[in-house]
Amino acid sequence: MKTIIVINDGSPSATHASKQAFAIARAVQANILVADTYEVNTMVSAKVLAGHSIQQPLIAGDRLARMLNALNQEPANYHPEISAMDIADFDATQLAAMIIKNDIWLMVSGSGTVLQNGPRQPLLNLQSVLNKVQCPLLIVPENWTLKNIQHITYMADLRYCRAAVVKYLVQLAEPMQASVAVAHLSAKGIPDIEESYGQQLFTERVGNHIRNFPVAFNNIREKDINKALDVIINGMHNDVLVLVNHRYHFKEIIGDYLTEALPGHITIPLLIFPY
Repeated sequence: MKTIIVINDGSPSATHASKQAFAIARAVQANILVADTYEVNTMVSAKVLAGHSIQQPLIAGDRLARMLNALNQEPANYHPEISAMDIADFDATQLAAMIIKNDIWLMVSGSGTVLQNGPRQPLLNLQSVLNKVQCPLLIVPENWTLKNIQHITYMADLRYCRAAVVKYLVQLAEPMQASVAVAHLSAKGIPDIEESYGQQLFTERVGNHIRNFPVAFNNIREKDINKALDVIINGMHNDVLVLVNHRYHFKEIIGDYLTEALPGHITIPLLIFPY
């Protein structure tokens, strides 16, 4: 059984991302684990048998899990099991170990504004976690309009395209009836490829490994990375952009490392695979 872990820092972006994670979980028949990175310093009343009230802290993950459980009451063919875990004291190494131990299939995190009701606690370094695990990280922008994912594109130099990444994308896309494409952009300093050679290379790198699902190939010749990105996101109407951590176009698009917010030109969810 697949498990999706939602990194919950208590922010609106984490709540937003959890709803996209829930939609994916229903489609691929996965369970959800809400990983709460901190306690909200909000006191709520809890009745006791004597008829009096006490004050106790409300755990952010409990709130998020309750919200997802409410969504889970709606009619559907599959209802994911939803659980929560306190990881407030975990560092990146401990979180990675937990992800490996529990065979997590997908990590999901939000990207957006800071918490409105108080200072935000330090976030776990998810890029460091990504360096230690096998599953990818889906980052969902807070301004992304939640929807059924229909088009997924893996941006890579085809000469270094990973069949394992495409196989994973097929697992993600097929139950959602979404399309998968590989968009070739030559790595900096490496010559472009001709269309005929590109088709041959695509068959060798992808087609021979993915026989029962149609994966498209797009040879993007635009040299300006931002213009190419605009074509992929807006011109091709993609819903998810796929990159490999630290490889080729990642630094050109993201920079040296991930931060709380994605660059402004990344307006769709970003799926990052381990290096």
